[in-house]
Amino acid sequence: MKRLLPFLLLLFAVSRTALALDALSQAESRALCARLEAALQPPQSGAYRMVRHSDLLEQDQKSSGTLEIPSAGVIRLSQTEPFAKESVLDAAQSRFPVPQRLLDEKLFRIECFDEGKNFLLVLTPLRRDLSRVVCSLELRTAGYADRLQKIRLNSPDGGYTLLELR
Repeated sequence: MKRLLPFLLLLFAVSRTALALDALSQAESRALCARLEAALQPPQSGAYRMVRHSDLLEQDQKSSGTLEIPSAGVIRLSQTEPFAKESVLDAAQSRFPVPQRLLDEKLFRIECFDEGKNFLLVLTPLRRDLSRVVCSLELRTAGYADRLQKIRLNSPDGGYTLLELR
């Protein structure tokens, strides 16, 4: 064990350094967030595939359909598989805390990482009411933040929802 401890400490230090190299500077992070917010301006629509994972269920729940953002704070999911269903989330009428702006530094700690061809933004809620609903949001962009590719919502219960946009 005494021989293993220095190796583990070295491995931890090297992996933390490798992660730090991929992190964007504050100026780069702000520029990335601005590009992504511009790309998310309504109206937007496109196909999606969703996977919901929970330790309470034997199998993941899968669905697909069309996602539409007709105006700020409104998201409409028109599910086609495995059955037809329409869901609308309106920030103004929601009983859950829904931010008007997703990339709001007053609501989330935003960390940005360069993954080569794509970027990863990790949003961690700063407010207690948001953290009861979501532990973190992971946003992956396609290319240089011209569009969102994946959104992973990590739940406090250990589950997650992965939304892939096409």
